[in-house]
Amino acid sequence: MPDATYLDLHVHSSDGSDDAGGTVEGYLKWIAARRKLGFKIDGFVVTEHRRFDLDRDYSELAARYDAVVLRGVEVETTIGHVLVFGVTPEFLAKFDLSSVSLPYEEVFKAAWETGGVAVGAHAGRPRIGCVEHVDERGVTLEGVRVIEALNGGSNDYENGRAFDLADARGLRVIGSSDSHFVSALGRCLTRFDRTIKTMDDLVATLRDPSASFAPMYLDDTKDGVEPRPRPSGAAVFLPGTSGQGSLGGDDLEYDRSVVGREVPVGKFEVTRELIAEYCEALDQTNPLYTDEAFAAAGPHKGIIAPPGIVQSVRMDGPPDPKVTFGDTTMMAGQRHEYYLPVRPGDTIEGFAQVKEVYEKTGRSGRMVFVVRRTRYANQHGEDVAAVESTSAHRQVKPTGEGE
Repeated sequence: MPDATYLDLHVHSSDGSDDAGGTVEGYLKWIAARRKLGFKIDGFVVTEHRRFDLDRDYSELAARYDAVVLRGVEVETTIGHVLVFGVTPEFLAKFDLSSVSLPYEEVFKAAWETGGVAVGAHAGRPRIGCVEHVDERGVTLEGVRVIEALNGGSNDYENGRAFDLADARGLRVIGSSDSHFVSALGRCLTRFDRTIKTMDDLVATLRDPSASFAPMYLDDTKDGVEPRPRPSGAAVFLPGTSGQGSLGGDDLEYDRSVVGREVPVGKFEVTRELIAEYCEALDQTNPLYTDEAFAAAGPHKGIIAPPGIVQSVRMDGPPDPKVTFGDTTMMAGQRHEYYLPVRPGDTIEGFAQVKEVYEKTGRSGRMVFVVRRTRYANQHGEDVAAVESTSAHRQVKPTGEGE
């Protein structure tokens, strides 16, 4: 049987994507470190946003790390973002890659007719994935054969929706990380049951209906690991307890229908004035945020906003889970994640959900925790940050005690 090949098919680098911080050599060093820990990853495809340099070549660099580095492109179409592999001068002559609304039928057709293949990127994600366009606009997916169902930047529900679409339409599926920074490389990837060393190898495999390939998580590439189950696009309803056994008391009551349901909660424009006001209010003097000349020479090639600016504008909250427990609610912690820089001119939109409701008991008795998550995305549909906040419900007064 031919050797299997593990490739991350969707990666952005600082060479061509202005929202990426990872370098190609940095990704290669990360691969070397992952291999030492027993993970299998043979290489990746650099898919810069809306640009493709025919003269760029990473083969010598890749050879130094005994890895595969190929190049494709990510374009924006009328059904969201699309990855194109096997980019030729003929394909490039047909489109202005800087456009954010290329006709998807023409992109998929041109890729195929010029010897390449197009793939629907992060298919389950709102606005920039094809699932939403199929559900809301009745798009037929003419010419679409393969979609990215497992994406490292999408949540389980979004990935589950993509798998469900693939099942319903008979589409083949790949997995990729969609990484913009080194540590994200390989979170998801694709296992090919054949050796792939060149773009021709990759394109021929993706075009071959008899070829065997499957998306997977990096953790599952280790020998002896039980593969993680495929994510589901069904609504997520959590059980009433945390699985720690009987905690005593009545069954936990709350509205399970809102758990996992993400809703838009507001948006705002990022301006230089807003950044300056935020920095002044917090006495923030980092020149990447305040000094135009310094920032222009820095890694982001211009002024960026402090990450916390996404929380400076008031937005609505997620649906209320209506937890009917306790007489006191307190904050129990926050977790902040920052993925991409926020720049002047960006439009940031918030999407909130009740991520989970669970209970546990301790020395102070029974407690119920509600985790709310707000995801912040820019106008390109790229996640820039996420904030999770946890609140705890407790019964402080003895049950039945009056006010």
